[in-house]
Amino acid sequence: MFFTPILIFVKNLLSSEYSDLIKKVYSDRKLDSIEGIWIKTQANEGPNGCITMFYKTENEDYHQIHIESCFVIGEVTGKQKKLNKNYYEGENAVYFFDGTVNWGASNIKISQDLNTFSITHNSYGNTFFEQWKRVWPK
Repeated sequence: MFFTPILIFVKNLLSSEYSDLIKKVYSDRKLDSIEGIWIKTQANEGPNGCITMFYKTENEDYHQIHIESCFVIGEVTGKQKKLNKNYYEGENAVYFFDGTVNWGASNIKISQDLNTFSITHNSYGNTFFEQWKRVWPK
């Protein structure tokens, strides 16, 4: 099952509601290595603690939506293609305080144990680096 129309469901999601989200988006299929819920642990721009999720679309893309404690909530902020189990490439949105959004190239490298990943993305020549840790599935 692929679940694309989740934007309304994730608006203002509280962490106590993750089990409902997991059932709705991820049940009844094997997950790919990037799929699940993650928390940002380090970034050269922006605060830590942002909760995000990745899920597979019908087009075999992997969309990213921030679901809690992030600058932008409930919108697709990343679109990735799987190159192999530990590497994805695509694009991510960079949001500015003035309301502008710039999509730029990104790449994700997932650790061998599949519990952390690093993402590098670019916007107008600036490089952003973030580290994320898996929240679910463990």
